[in-house]
Amino acid sequence: MTDVTTLLTQGEHASLEFKTQDVRPEALAKELVAFSNTLGGVVLIGVADDGAIQGVADRALIEQRVINVARHNVVPAIDPGLSWSRVDNRDLCQVTVGKGTAKPYQTLDGKFLIRVGSANRQATKEELSRLFQAAGLVHFDISPVEQTGPEDLDEAKLQSYWQTSYQLDYYRLDRDERINLLLNADLLSLHEGIPVCTIGGLLMFGRQPQRRLPQSAIQFAAFDGIDITDPLLDKKELTGVLPDLIENAAALVRLLLPKPSTLDGLRRDEQEQIPPGVLREALVNAVCHRDYSISQRRIQLFLFRDRLEVRSPGRLPNTLNLQKIRYGNSAPRNLLLLKYLDNMRYIDGLGRGIPLMIKTLGERVSFAETGEIFSVTIRL
Repeated sequence: MTDVTTLLTQGEHASLEFKTQDVRPEALAKELVAFSNTLGGVVLIGVADDGAIQGVADRALIEQRVINVARHNVVPAIDPGLSWSRVDNRDLCQVTVGKGTAKPYQTLDGKFLIRVGSANRQATKEELSRLFQAAGLVHFDISPVEQTGPEDLDEAKLQSYWQTSYQLDYYRLDRDERINLLLNADLLSLHEGIPVCTIGGLLMFGRQPQRRLPQSAIQFAAFDGIDITDPLLDKKELTGVLPDLIENAAALVRLLLPKPSTLDGLRRDEQEQIPPGVLREALVNAVCHRDYSISQRRIQLFLFRDRLEVRSPGRLPNTLNLQKIRYGNSAPRNLLLLKYLDNMRYIDGLGRGIPLMIKTLGERVSFAETGEIFSVTIRL
């Protein structure tokens, strides 16, 4: 719980709202919904919009109003924390709302609200889609991609996968058998009765996935310094299916990473600054768990003189946080991608990736969330 005097000096912002004691139930519900759908926050009751302290005359009345609104005016119901403070001889009620664990939340009149700055607004179609994904109610990677078809999948890649993973000769199947196999595997989906590629199908086996999904490319840049404004040494946009992106990105990083060496007798012993297993985990996690519904952002791979940064669009879903992931907790956003990368042995699906990175590198690896970006930083 944040000290109330500290809250009063901050003014209203993305996680703080002031309300007077006569706040109407529907107005309070909007604040609770918006905070629950975003990152949580505090409603301080007994304070005017300009920060003037008015206080609360009837504690029991306000407590009952908050409880009733949280239970009956927010869908699904939430359980906020209530605490009281006394400032200038006036009582103030602090209502603490956590980051929702059952998103998306809505008001009784069906509005899905999010918090943006110091205001609430209705979620856009894209934002609402992300809320449903975070709740595990919708998996974007099995969504159909219009104006595509089986011909947009690479048959050689499909043959290699089915032969290696299931000892199935894909080439020997006739067209109808292939279509049925791909539909059952969620690589194709029926859209208005016509088989089209799913997002996961294109990402794993597409001929040119970035033609339809440009956000799936990786932006790579190497800098001659420790800041993004320092001279640029190299810049590339990596394209292809996810296995190719993982392999090519890893090769590029290893190529440009300086390799410290020591003398062992008459031989020079070169050492990797980033162990291959750690680099693989960082890249696999980025392409597997990013939010592909964020169409304006690509994964960014930035190599500086002192660190490697992997920036992936999409916050940690639902109840996951930066502390929980350190101990193997996971909530996969893209179950289809996870399945195929697991079958291809890029990932084991056990949530061991980040704990292994921490065990190997210790304090050299760190994780952060900034806006809609999840980032991994590896110090060299």
